[in-house]
Amino acid sequence: MATIWKNVNDVKPGEVLADDVFDGVSFTLILRKGEALTEDTINLLRRRNVKRVPIYVEGPEEEAMISREKIMVKEEDLTLPSIAPTVSEKTYNESIEAVNEVVNKILETDTLDKDKIRTTANKIVAEVFSKQRNVLNLIRKHARGFLHKHLVNTGVIAGMIAVEMGMPIYEATRIAEAGMLHDLGLAFINVRFESDIEKLDDEIANHPAIGAKYLREAEMPSEIIDAVLFHHERWDGKGFPMGLEGKRIPTISRIIAVADAYDTLTSEDLDNHMPPYYAMRWIVSNSKRYFDPDIVSTFVKMVGIYPTGTKVQLSDGRTGVVVGRSENLLKPFIDINGEVIDLSEEENVWILKVL
Repeated sequence: MATIWKNVNDVKPGEVLADDVFDGVSFTLILRKGEALTEDTINLLRRRNVKRVPIYVEGPEEEAMISREKIMVKEEDLTLPSIAPTVSEKTYNESIEAVNEVVNKILETDTLDKDKIRTTANKIVAEVFSKQRNVLNLIRKHARGFLHKHLVNTGVIAGMIAVEMGMPIYEATRIAEAGMLHDLGLAFINVRFESDIEKLDDEIANHPAIGAKYLREAEMPSEIIDAVLFHHERWDGKGFPMGLEGKRIPTISRIIAVADAYDTLTSEDLDNHMPPYYAMRWIVSNSKRYFDPDIVSTFVKMVGIYPTGTKVQLSDGRTGVVVGRSENLLKPFIDINGEVIDLSEEENVWILKVL
């Protein structure tokens, strides 16, 4: 048997899913691998904003190889295709597949592959550590759906923040590992019927506790369990599940909260996604409300006020795209028609507006 990815509008009743399908809006598991589609479940997929699904087809292994290639990262999937990704395409693709395998194994056998998660986090942080200057250029959309991509991206961003904060590599790796598990609880939430939709908010609010409970039973380190349990706590004490405030929230959870928010806000898998600049503005404006102001400050220093991919108009009328931060956060590196300039060296030119 081989696998092909089909547009939801092209699938037919009786076709069998080759992998789990996650909701494109709420990120919950809605249909399981091996399930035969019906008119009702196809309509459910459409209502839940699922665009493509993996379908089993009769065919040789070569077709399966082709279908697997379709889920690989492509340049156009990046925030900015013209520059290198934060981590190499090879590492990113392997990370997506590792997370997919870990989540599926949990759902199918109730077993957590700790070594796979740890090894993946090690590879990511090793790449981040090896670069003199990191640029946040991650995948915006992925054929695997939101959840697996989001877990990897949050792990990458959290690891980068830890490195920027000066943490040693082993600690940054632990934080990346926690980032890759932070929304694990969402994988256990299974909304299958229309009558269940009204329960969705309550179920989603429980996902930190669900994920933490599973990790505790799997005997994961306590700091990772706490990171997952408290990543939706707020600096002002109005978060959940415990209403912790300020520095009572574990540092690891405060780092993941920022990483989680930025990737969610900029993800093209979601309908309400924002351009990077406006996502950064939202995070900065909610410093001291949702987020630890010191971690937000570190994130801004790491990414810049104008994140990679922001389209801008300069004071001299030229337009370009931000490709990285310089020492002056207000004057990043700009790509103008294929030529990269360091705006900090342009004394009389500044960013006039974001396009």
